Formats: sequence, structure tokens, C-alpha cells
Amino acid sequence: MEKLQPLIIESAQLMLTGMGTVFLILIMLIFLINFVSKILSRFELDESPVFTKQSVSGTKKSAKTTDHELVAVISGAINKYRKNHPAN
Repeated sequence: MEKLQPLIIESAQLMLTGMGTVFLILIMLIFLINFVSKILSRFELDESPVFTKQSVSGTKKSAKTTDHELVAVISGAINKYRKNHPAN
């Protein structure tokens, strides 16, 4: 038991050092994120797009077309892969 005591103390010190380091880095990260947020809030890039009913309905139609095109592209890629890599 006497031989284990120095190892336990050393491991506790190592654990506290590691946890303290991680804690300090996380605190620094929080301050860095807040600092960058304050800097970016000064610029206020508020160029949000304005959607009308016409553009929203047009988007829905193109989304359906895009879905069908996406399925076709994925199917073609799968077929090409299967031709190049036959099952053993």
C-alpha cells in the first residue's frame, strides 16, 4: 500500500492538471467566441432575401424536379460502381 500512495498522488496531480488545462482552454474559447461575435455584430450584414409567393411556389416545383434528378444521379452512380466493382 505504501508503494501505491505516491502513484495515486501523482495520478491525481496529473488528472487535476489535465482537467484544469481543458477548463482554461474552454474558458478562453468562450471569450474568443464572444469577442468575435461582438466584432461581427458591428458590421450587421442584414441582406436577407425577400421572398414573394411567386418565388416560393417556383421553389417548390424546382425542388421536386431536383429530387427526381438527384435520385437519377445517385442511381447512375450506384450502377457505375457495381459495374466497376463486381461482387466476389
